[in-house]
Amino acid sequence: MEAKFLGIPMFMWGGLCLVVAAIFVVVWPADRVTNASTIRLFVIRWFHALVWVFLAASCFIRGVNSASPLANQVAFAALITYLIFMASLFVRY
Repeated sequence: MEAKFLGIPMFMWGGLCLVVAAIFVVVWPADRVTNASTIRLFVIRWFHALVWVFLAASCFIRGVNSASPLANQVAFAALITYLIFMASLFVRY
């Protein structure tokens, strides 16, 4: 049985996540980093796209093996990456 979410196969969700990641590689909040340190600039520039890559990987893993605990671990890595991105974007330090 094929793994689905909202009736759509997980491989299609993974492809959609990769499209969103590609968009965020091109479009990013450059106006938020006027006086950013190097590490903060790197995080704001790349981590949001990395979140979507992690989500795509989780979808692809779940599409191959719906009971794989690795899919949950990769999705959790996406959550941690997103929290780091949000902290870098909105917390002034």
